[in-house]
Amino acid sequence: MSDQEERYAYGSAAERRDRLARYVAEQGYCTIGELSLRFGVSEMTIRRDVGRLVGEGRVRAFHGGVGSLAPSELSGVDYGDRDRRMGAAKHAIASRALAELSPGAVIAIDSGTTTAQIAALLPLDAGLQVVTPSLPVVNALAERGGIEVVCLGGVLHLESLSFAGEATLASVANLRVDVLFLAASGLDERGAYCGNSFDAITKRALIEVADQVVLVSDSSKFTASGMVRICGWDLMDLFITDDGIDPISAAMVAAEGVALETVSIVTAGAR
Repeated sequence: MSDQEERYAYGSAAERRDRLARYVAEQGYCTIGELSLRFGVSEMTIRRDVGRLVGEGRVRAFHGGVGSLAPSELSGVDYGDRDRRMGAAKHAIASRALAELSPGAVIAIDSGTTTAQIAALLPLDAGLQVVTPSLPVVNALAERGGIEVVCLGGVLHLESLSFAGEATLASVANLRVDVLFLAASGLDERGAYCGNSFDAITKRALIEVADQVVLVSDSSKFTASGMVRICGWDLMDLFITDDGIDPISAAMVAAEGVALETVSIVTAGAR
């Protein structure tokens, strides 16, 4: 039994609920299906447990899942506000990300401000196919032409300009992509975070169908907090960031076995 499995082992229903509440607190948001697999019980049992925990005021129930954060935290930060931050770094990171492309590749571009810049820089003559839940990515590619786009439809959330929900997840489940360019709103030693529950679920689904996961995020994300956890570093293959990353964070990423590439903001801005 692994250390993590041992942490969430239980001997009674009451103990299982205690472990479940702790797990949700650490993850920020989980689907009912994820909890069913983690604790080895039926989804009906998990729903009963969640109902009990909600009644005790220990977790918050959402459509299809359960969270530990306040609703204001789960709604995330407005897309426009995020888009205006660290602009030079995001452009430099997006430019470096293009090196991970192969002609004819099927790529997934996550919702996010850095990933939207990748869409604006994609070569039009490489025979690429792009899968995305991001409205800004769809708009950017529609204006340029030359690239086949698969939009993962669903419910459009205006704060993140992303599609999410059951229809989105159903579309992802039938796909396989060569590279996923993953965005994040916050980073720490436990992995990557985003600003809301619905985007976290979509990101996890895209990770599952990707052969390579490339995290694209500027160094300021290491100071962000209060987000919903997407995944740990073990699910990422490459992290592209700017050279403002502090040595401690860089060492932590390397220790997790993730390849790290940094780009110079000054150099990129001088081009």
